[in-house]
Amino acid sequence: MQNKTIILHDTFLYKWGWERLIIMMWKVLGADIASGFFSEGSFDLRKEWFTWKMISVSSEIFKKWFRHLKLKWAFLFKTKFLKDYNIVIFSWDCISAVRNCTKSQKKIYYCHTPPRYIYDLNELYLKKINFLIRPVFKIGFYIFKTLYERDIKKMDLILTNSQNTKDRIKKFLWIDAEILYPPVDLKEFKYKWQWDYYLSFARLSTVKRVDRIVEAFKLMKDKKLIVIYGENDPQKQEVMELAKWYRNIEFITLPGNIGFTDYIGNSIATIYIPINEDFGMSPVESMSAWKPVVWVNEWWLKESIIDWKTGILIDSEAKIEDIINAVEFLTPEKCLEMKNDCEKRANDFSLEKFSERLNDLVS
Repeated sequence: MQNKTIILHDTFLYKWGWERLIIMMWKVLGADIASGFFSEGSFDLRKEWFTWKMISVSSEIFKKWFRHLKLKWAFLFKTKFLKDYNIVIFSWDCISAVRNCTKSQKKIYYCHTPPRYIYDLNELYLKKINFLIRPVFKIGFYIFKTLYERDIKKMDLILTNSQNTKDRIKKFLWIDAEILYPPVDLKEFKYKWQWDYYLSFARLSTVKRVDRIVEAFKLMKDKKLIVIYGENDPQKQEVMELAKWYRNIEFITLPGNIGFTDYIGNSIATIYIPINEDFGMSPVESMSAWKPVVWVNEWWLKESIIDWKTGILIDSEAKIEDIINAVEFLTPEKCLEMKNDCEKRANDFSLEKFSERLNDLVS
């Protein structure tokens, strides 16, 4: 075999937590990486000094129409190369490719979360679809759910990112998973200075609720917000339109992700308020740069942020007035007082600890 391990991630479409986790796994394991699609809007692995084999399952998947179906088809029929490895790690919505593995191979699934469009956020996704074709999507989601539950049973080991997601896997699939917290490379995230802005670097999509952060800062014209976004973010135009005439709100995209850690390291604090997040690397990255976080008080936060020490937890509904109150509490002076606690907490999610546990689980 040319390489012991390969990581199959569904798509490198964004520059967010899932993709960063895969890069960390590669660094630890020295594995090849395969993906349904490597987008120019995501990380350029060559700039991450990636020198192993990088396999694109299909470069045509995201051109036009029926993208999700084409992706499923590609994983089913274009992943025969997986047989060349003795350990296969699956990430995100690609586990239909497990049918191209043999019984002798070790098959590991890092489940960031059971696909939310067929489980806990099913109704939210369906509401976005025209009611005339909604029945067709309901049938499709049912088929995907059936196939997913059949394929996940073929895995030798299920890993996940938090107790919250472990409980979700148990609830929907009746399967026990091992927790492997996503890491942060503490060498990359450093306290730089404290400039005059608060920072949001979540993906611009409905479930991340960046629109509410923008609405809050529209009412705080004396405070500056910088929003880092990806070129492929699904709600990009909608969110940017909200702040069109507000000079205190700035949107920035970072080709090659250059300067990303500097923006965190120079902020006052960061804000991240998703709906029932699976884990969320953003708060840990923020704490790694000694910056406190405004977050919603939901399950997995008890595993990372320490309320009033490394961040402020607001109500899970994330009302605009709650965001405003949290930002006004996190003055530059208050955030400086919290930086030592942030640094100490971030050490619990170091790349070194991740590496040790990952090697133990995979070997």
